[in-house]
Amino acid sequence: MQTVLPLLAALCGYLIGSLSFAVIISRVMGLSDPRSYGSGNPGATNVLRSGNKVAAILTLVFDALKGYLPVLAVLIWGP
Repeated sequence: MQTVLPLLAALCGYLIGSLSFAVIISRVMGLSDPRSYGSGNPGATNVLRSGNKVAAILTLVFDALKGYLPVLAVLIWGP
């Protein structure tokens, strides 16, 4: 059981990190794919280049939470 939890945590971290909130939010809000303009990187800056500040702020917040929540979970439930 002791080796299962770290492996499960690594898998969850990988899956959470693979989410591209710039692409998800752009699709939900009906914007063009942020990888198709600007630097080509999916991120808040390219979403902002689409002209939608709300989508850019949401992308920034969700990308920040994507890094913050796993760390918080380890601090709460970790060793």
